[in-house]
Amino acid sequence: MTTNEISVLPQQMQFLASESRECLYSGAFGAGKSRAICLKVAMRASVPNSREGLCRKTVVSLKRSTLKTLLEPDGGLPPVLPEGTYEWKKQDGEIRIKGGGTIMLFGLDNPERVASMNLSGCAVDECVELTNDDWTMLRGRIRMNLPNTRNQLYGACNPSSPQHWLAKRFGLDGESKPAANCEAITTAATDNWFLPADYVADLQTMTGVARKRFVEGLWVGSDGLVYDRWNAAQFVSDDMPTEFDRVIVCVDEGYNNPACMLLLAEKDKRLFVVREWYHRQQLEADMIAEAKRWQEEYPIECFVVDPSAAKLRAAMRHANIDAVPADNSVFAGIQAVSARLANDSAGRPLLTVHPDCNNLLREFGVYEWKKNASGTLKDEPVKMHDHALDSLRYGIVHYDGIRTTPQVREMTVDNVANDDAIWGDEMWTEL
Repeated sequence: MTTNEISVLPQQMQFLASESRECLYSGAFGAGKSRAICLKVAMRASVPNSREGLCRKTVVSLKRSTLKTLLEPDGGLPPVLPEGTYEWKKQDGEIRIKGGGTIMLFGLDNPERVASMNLSGCAVDECVELTNDDWTMLRGRIRMNLPNTRNQLYGACNPSSPQHWLAKRFGLDGESKPAANCEAITTAATDNWFLPADYVADLQTMTGVARKRFVEGLWVGSDGLVYDRWNAAQFVSDDMPTEFDRVIVCVDEGYNNPACMLLLAEKDKRLFVVREWYHRQQLEADMIAEAKRWQEEYPIECFVVDPSAAKLRAAMRHANIDAVPADNSVFAGIQAVSARLANDSAGRPLLTVHPDCNNLLREFGVYEWKKNASGTLKDEPVKMHDHALDSLRYGIVHYDGIRTTPQVREMTVDNVANDDAIWGDEMWTEL
C-alpha cells in the first residue's frame, strides 16, 4: 500500500514519513488522527515478516473506534485496508496482510498479552489515555529487528494539559525539550481542508481552553479550570470492582444539548464511574429505554435526575424506574466533586472513571470558571462543556451530601485581601 493511493494531509504525510523512535501526532478535532494512525500501521505492516501492534487503553474502545477506521468506510473515505488485502483472525486478535506482516490488536487492559509481545513497531490511538508506565512498557516491547525498517512507537491524540507526561516527553508544554529520538507533529482543525464548512464553523464557536485545544491544537492549561485537581493518570482506570455496595445512575436531561447518564457505583466508600450514555437529539423514550437496559444489568438503587426535568422523572416513574430529583446547588456541588479528586488514607483514589467515559473525561479538561471584566475568576462556572459533569455532580452530592467548606480552588493574596481580618496572611488551600 502506498500513500498516493489516498488523499493525505501534509501533517499526516509528515507523520507517515517520520522515522523517529517515538512519534506523536497531536491534533485538534477533525485533524485525521485515527486515520493517520491506521495509515501508518498499514504501511509498516505491509513489510514482510513485520509485526506491528495497534492498541488503545482498552480493547473495547479500540474495537469501537480505531478498528472501524482501519477496516470500514468512513463517510466518503474507503477503509484504510482494502477488502481482500488481508485476513482477519478475530479469535487471535490479528490481521495478516497478504504478502506482508501482521497487525496485532490489543488493549492495555490485558497486560499479560502485552508482556508476551515482540514487535517491530506499535501504534497507539488516543495515547493521552495512557500513563507514563503504559508507554514505557510498550517501548520495551518494540525490539524486533527487520531490514530497512526502523523500530517505532507512534501515537495520536487530542491535546491535553501541558502538565501531562506526553506534553513534557514530546516538548509540547512550552518549557521542555523533547526527549531523545522523540518527535511531535501538531495540527489544527483548520489544517484539514476536507472538513465540511458547517463543521468548521461550529468548531469556531468554541471559546477558552476548549478552543485552544480542540480547534487550534495547543497543549494549554487554564488558571480558570473548575477541576484543576483533575489528573487522568490518577483518576482514570479500567480496574473496577466486580461487585459494589451501592449503584445509582445520575442523569442530566438534554435534547439539542447532550443528554447524559452516568452509572456511579460505590465500593468501600470509593466511587466508580462505570458507564456513560451521552447523546444529542434523543427522545425521552430513548433515554428511558436505555435506563431500563441498565436496570436489568445492575442493582440500581435509584436514578438521580436533573431537578428541572420533572416531566422526564414522571415518565421514568411511569416506566417503573425510581427517579428522584437531584440537588442542583452548583457551587456547593462542585466542592463535593472536588473533594473526591483525592486519595484515601491507603493511597487509593476516591473517584475512578472508566476510560470509556470519553465525554466526562473531555469535560474535566475544559470546564472553566467565568471571569469578570478585569479577568478575575468568579465563583460561577461557564455554562459549557458541563453535561456529563453536571450528571456526576448530582450523583456525588447524592452519595456525599453538600460540602460546606468555603472554597474549591486555591485563592491568591488578591482574592483574599478582604478577608485578612479573619484569615491573616495565609492563603486558602484546596479542599
